[in-house]
Amino acid sequence: MPAVILTIILIPVFWMLIVRPQQKRQKEHVALVASLEPGDRVESFSGIHGTLVEVHDTTVRIEVAEGVVLTMARLAIASRLDDDGTPDDGQDDDVDPQLNRSEEDPS
Repeated sequence: MPAVILTIILIPVFWMLIVRPQQKRQKEHVALVASLEPGDRVESFSGIHGTLVEVHDTTVRIEVAEGVVLTMARLAIASRLDDDGTPDDGQDDDVDPQLNRSEEDPS
């Protein structure tokens, strides 16, 4: 009987810790892939950085150097990058999240 109760308790815990976060990441990735536009700086899952030249239904063309254009699967795009090459996570880099104030602000 205790094994059954333990199993019943562990199923929701497993769902909250493993399945739900993975579903959230998958939805975020689908939204990212759907919002890609030419001119976006991106990084692929294999680590290739470049600028999108063309975006099609299932493929993208990425310029990785002047005159060097690669064709990749659209789903291979891992993240959109800022101009300095860091992932664009939608947060302000000048604000320290622990202090909730600008790093340039001495007060």
